[in-house]
Amino acid sequence: MIRGQFRNKAVEYLANNQWMFTEKIDGTNIRVHWDGHRVEFGGRTERAQIPATLVTYLNSTFSGDANEELFEQKFGENEVILFGEGYGSGIQNGGLYRNDVSFILFDVMVGNTYLERENIEDIAKTFNIDVVPIIGTGTIQEAV
Repeated sequence: MIRGQFRNKAVEYLANNQWMFTEKIDGTNIRVHWDGHRVEFGGRTERAQIPATLVTYLNSTFSGDANEELFEQKFGENEVILFGEGYGSGIQNGGLYRNDVSFILFDVMVGNTYLERENIEDIAKTFNIDVVPIIGTGTIQEAV
């Protein structure tokens, strides 16, 4: 790494903006997809294998009539993707976080729009899930 030099022009352009830095959770990437009518789960790729204990947790947290009603009340028929990490016991080094499995939210996309942090926190409250902690704010150089 060479300070002040960027390979990505977009990052260089935004380097002096205020950024929000969140904790990197050691788990498995999970997408919760609401298509406007029902919920589906996926990993970072279509071939991702989600541990059975995590699938059970995701089903109890996001599936079923009551949870689908929450999605419908919150988003209507808009397509939504909740991005997060499945973490906890048996997932990467997640046993260091907790003895069971869970899902922690880090981003939300409604249609083609990513939501602001306050909206992400509101959605986390709706589903009674955690959101990744903010560990700092500032420019990229300040973070380095």
